[in-house]
Amino acid sequence: MKTRIGFMAFFLTFSLAAQTWIPITNNMTIGNNSNIKFMAGNYVFSDPGLDGVIQISGKHDIILDGDSCTVDGTNFTGYMIKISNSSNIVIKNFDSVFNYKYAVYVNNSSHIIINGNDFSRNKVDSAGWIDVWTDYTQALGGGVMMYQCRAADIYNNTMKFQNDGVALYHCDSIRLHDNDFAWNTSYGIRMFWTDSCEIYNNLASHINRPLTDPSDCGALLMIVSNNNRVENNDLSWSGDGVFLGQYQHSGTPNKNYFAYNECSWSPHNAIEATFADGNVYKHNNCNYSDYGLWLGYSFNSIVDSNEVKGNFHSGIAIDRGYSNSINHNTISDNPTGIELWKGNPITGYENQLSKDYVINQNVIEGNTQGISAINTQHLVAAGNQFNYNQNQSIYLELTSTSDTISNNDFRMPTSYHMKNWSSNDIYAPANNFEPNDSALIAAKIYDKSDNSLKGRVIWYPAGTGPAPQFQDNPPCDMAEPSSVWYAYPETGYPGPRIPDSVSFDSTQKVKGYASVKLVAGRGWDVALNYRPANDSLSQWTLTSQDTLYFWVRTIPNVVIGFQYFHIRVGDIAGNYYKYTASPNLLTSANLVWKQYKVPLAGNSQFSRSMVGSMLLDNVNYVEFHADTWDYGYTLWLDGVQFSPCSPVTAVPPQNAATENSLLIRPNPVTDNAWITYRVEEGSNISMEIYDSQGRKAMTLVNGFMEPGNYSISLSKSSLSSGTYLVRLTTSSSSVIRKMVLVR
Repeated sequence: MKTRIGFMAFFLTFSLAAQTWIPITNNMTIGNNSNIKFMAGNYVFSDPGLDGVIQISGKHDIILDGDSCTVDGTNFTGYMIKISNSSNIVIKNFDSVFNYKYAVYVNNSSHIIINGNDFSRNKVDSAGWIDVWTDYTQALGGGVMMYQCRAADIYNNTMKFQNDGVALYHCDSIRLHDNDFAWNTSYGIRMFWTDSCEIYNNLASHINRPLTDPSDCGALLMIVSNNNRVENNDLSWSGDGVFLGQYQHSGTPNKNYFAYNECSWSPHNAIEATFADGNVYKHNNCNYSDYGLWLGYSFNSIVDSNEVKGNFHSGIAIDRGYSNSINHNTISDNPTGIELWKGNPITGYENQLSKDYVINQNVIEGNTQGISAINTQHLVAAGNQFNYNQNQSIYLELTSTSDTISNNDFRMPTSYHMKNWSSNDIYAPANNFEPNDSALIAAKIYDKSDNSLKGRVIWYPAGTGPAPQFQDNPPCDMAEPSSVWYAYPETGYPGPRIPDSVSFDSTQKVKGYASVKLVAGRGWDVALNYRPANDSLSQWTLTSQDTLYFWVRTIPNVVIGFQYFHIRVGDIAGNYYKYTASPNLLTSANLVWKQYKVPLAGNSQFSRSMVGSMLLDNVNYVEFHADTWDYGYTLWLDGVQFSPCSPVTAVPPQNAATENSLLIRPNPVTDNAWITYRVEEGSNISMEIYDSQGRKAMTLVNGFMEPGNYSISLSKSSLSSGTYLVRLTTSSSSVIRKMVLVR
């Protein structure tokens, strides 16, 4: 606020100076107390001497207004305006300044205002690796460069299609806001030993080199830059959204604050901060990147209330970090939600361990594994929701006995709630497991009872939870909306930035109301996994004489087709049969429906192998795996059934609820949902949705309604991912149903 008041005082005192109308001339010098409106026109000036077409040296109180002026530097060298050892300078309204190294170069100056200009299409490179540690003498070119400056305000400018938008070297107290830095080829904003800046409301998306792998390009680069606030910026689709480095300067506290930024769709990391101390990341979107947040060797970080979804390797990854807090985040649809480990040491950091993590109150949902902690000491995980993860919700290896896992909710993993692959005991009391059945919980915890070389998981007593509900027989069409399907990703290389999604398709189908449609953006192995509705467990008794039938339709990559295809039929304790088939079976289903039959004994077309000690008398799931390497694909399944099976009836959304009921289909909600209910008598009705903290998120109905059956369509875009309660209240009763929203 002091900076803003200072700028305002400058305007109030300086706006009284008389304005002078003059043309731009080459090597023109500007004196003190100048208020210049340049004459409109198209100017052409090169600057081979690198001293600036317009020169301001040792001056103060100057306004330069370039409204209706374009200036062409011709050869990408030099500067249109060069300012040194000056203060209280305003540069505004230039229509276009292009073909210079930088449009404006400022050094050793203060109280500079740059607003309303188009400084685009200056020096640009399309290939080559960038060294992020080079100082100002190797600046790359772009819109504005500042060296040893302070108290500047740069806003409402356009600086695009060049190397840098703004480059700040050894500066402090700079405000950058409401600028367009998109489509540069090095950095939207480059900061080098630059502190105490405010960076907000900027567009800095699509920062990359089109002819080179991202080359350490980024929307925002911060090298040893501290005490900055970065808020409400669009940093998406860039080599990195944020790249912060403190290597060999870890003793300098960062204390940067990043909030409400869009950092998604990066081919590297949405946010990367390495060797860094005390940064805060809140309410950022870190989705669909190689990693959501990469915080290697970082410590005292606070990662709070971010969305970390659909990344290619891990949601949050930290190598040899310590004393980091990860709280209140939504972490979903990643190969690994949170990945912690102690990797090979980097010179100077050999004694830094992976330790002292607090992971609280997160929703960790639909990941292939929720938390992986390898050689990590003193992990405390409490109050988290682990929903529908595939391999395991928590995986521990080479961890210490000081790990504590308590008061979490574990719901319906495909394989394990917890897998303890270390030789140490893990303390895990007072967790809630769904379903709450001691035998089922024990089957879904891998420890000493499964392998004598491993430590125990001390999980008693369990908290309260619903009793198990079982689906005793496989339905005759699992591809109907009453069922639930998840897509679980394998770790893969960056590919097309299209999120995996699963939905019901009532247009493309063979039978019943709908088919299951998977759009797999990553191409690498994606597991399409069946679950019964209403959080029930499959508990099917099958034999080797039974057969799995399914219809499939695909859109593979047109060049290579499918590269891999297998089916898993598994139990509740991580054992499964794997049926491997030629990927040509999926490729040949390109835009046509094909039906295949898989004998559970296996055959020459579907070769059977076993992982663990699988038996068919207690089958818990069926899962379809397909792979097109780096290329995405679309796949439909329909008529999925085992023989024998139980007949089912298709359940279109418009079907009315039964008496005294409130139904949500599908649930979990992966696309749009239908909420159906019945009003028994004329009454004032309210239907409200509450989040997991008991806060009202939405009111769907509020008013008088006549008796009858009703349906409401709920758009998936209305709410963020998480667990909610839907409450229907009439004058005589109240009904509450749980709803899980998965994006």
